[in-house]
Amino acid sequence: MSVIYLKSAYDAPSETLMKAAAAGAIEIVEQTDLTHARLLASCGLVTGNQLDQNAMLTMRDTLAAFLDAGGRWFLNGHIVRPLLDGMAQYRPIDTPKRSDFALTSVNPHPIFAGIDLKQIETNKGVAGFYGRGCNPLPMGAVAVNGLGEAQVPVDWVWARPGGGRVFSHAGNDLGAMGQDWGLSPELTRRILDWTAGGACLDPWPSDAVRPAGGRILEEPETFAGAKSAPVRAGRIIAPSVGSYYIVRSLEGPRYADAFDVIAAPEELADVLQSADTLWVPCRTPAQRMMPQREVIASHLQAGGTVVALGESRSDLWLPSIDFTETPTNWWWWRDPDADLGVSIVAPDHPLMRGMVKEDVTWHLHGWFVPPDGAEVLATDAEGRAILYVDEASTPGRMILSTLDPMFHHGSHFMPATTRFLDRFVPNLKAYLHA
Repeated sequence: MSVIYLKSAYDAPSETLMKAAAAGAIEIVEQTDLTHARLLASCGLVTGNQLDQNAMLTMRDTLAAFLDAGGRWFLNGHIVRPLLDGMAQYRPIDTPKRSDFALTSVNPHPIFAGIDLKQIETNKGVAGFYGRGCNPLPMGAVAVNGLGEAQVPVDWVWARPGGGRVFSHAGNDLGAMGQDWGLSPELTRRILDWTAGGACLDPWPSDAVRPAGGRILEEPETFAGAKSAPVRAGRIIAPSVGSYYIVRSLEGPRYADAFDVIAAPEELADVLQSADTLWVPCRTPAQRMMPQREVIASHLQAGGTVVALGESRSDLWLPSIDFTETPTNWWWWRDPDADLGVSIVAPDHPLMRGMVKEDVTWHLHGWFVPPDGAEVLATDAEGRAILYVDEASTPGRMILSTLDPMFHHGSHFMPATTRFLDRFVPNLKAYLHA
């Protein structure tokens, strides 16, 4: 029996994971290739923060049976679909301050043995990547690490009453933490060792330290799942891959009314009409959209509209996209005199109504070379396009951006991204109906 590393993201797994796979220690499985039989034949499961929780929900009984048989699951990210009895929806810290992200040990765990938590509390000196809240402790779970004075249980381990163990890390993937100190490979190896049955809290503590408590967390939101609407002009269709940040952005109360249909990418051929606008959320794994190229091309040929936001690699599934990916500088703002250099170059365009420079400034992932006839709306410091409208390449319309507001809004991280969506969503609806 082996450990499955479930690959939900488009990017290749880390070098440490690839080496583990080459050595036969793990099996890297694409999310869409995970079957009931495959999971039940494994001894462990590692999932990243791009996990398709919609797909996993269909395997809820199988997941429980896998754990009942003694399996282990290392879970990164926010729970938006409680996938096991006893689990609850992620809750962020309400209006956090920097001190609320201080990371401390509640109950020592072998995964963190000998590691200075200060070295994984930040990346490039920026706090919040490790976690900004918690997946609430199930009954009988033991908090491992806490955030802030209240020790909000960002990490916990749970010996389920029915069998098996779950380790929850409610933040960006733990195996990517500690980059400044070269700790990521070691953390990844320890995660894999734990998932394969390595050292845990043994014997299980009968007097575990509890988090300090006292910090108010935000109330849970309501996420209604898939959504449909009668065929009519002006619908906005959103493909959802079930990642927590996409679920919150599409289904959370702030923007839910903007989207008329929420369906899996694989269902687009059955729902997309020429009068619709297809809005592909940022950080949608490209391998889920690439098989839909012909569906999307036909939509554009029929005069339809496509909105594609950052980190979705639209160049791999849309026509006429010239995109250059660049490393992300997310720590630039720590210098009080720093300026990312983003500019709104078409402030009078309907899509930019009410926006100021700060609404499009958080960090950058790359830039486009728009085709002749496209209208550039925002640029980076070198004057390269990061948001533009193309009505020249096809009979339809493409609205393209390298900005990734839905990821950060859905992660409760970076207020500028929510301000962007607060303006862009109504601007887009007015633009489509003009």
